[in-house]
Amino acid sequence: MKEDQRFDWSALVPQVVHPLKVAIVEALLWIDQPLSASDLTKLFDNSRYGVARLSYHLVKLADIRAVEVVVTREARGATEKFYFLTPPLK
Repeated sequence: MKEDQRFDWSALVPQVVHPLKVAIVEALLWIDQPLSASDLTKLFDNSRYGVARLSYHLVKLADIRAVEVVVTREARGATEKFYFLTPPLK
C-alpha cells in the first residue's frame, strides 16, 4: 500500500461485525444481567430473530470471549444457557 493510501476501515467493519452481534452486546449492557437466547427473542422483535439465530451469534461471541456462559438450566428437555459480558482483562 502506498503512503498516500489509507486502509478503509469503514468498508471492512460492517463485513466483519454482524449487526445482530452488536445488538446482543448492547442488550446485555442495557439489561445488565445474564440473558438467554429466549430472553433476547422477547427483547427483540420475535418475528425477526429466532432462538436458533440468536444462539448461533451468542456462541460466536463466546468463541471470541466477548460473552461467557454464566448459568445453565434444564428447560423443556434442553439446556438453556445464560450469557453475560466477559469482564475485561486487567
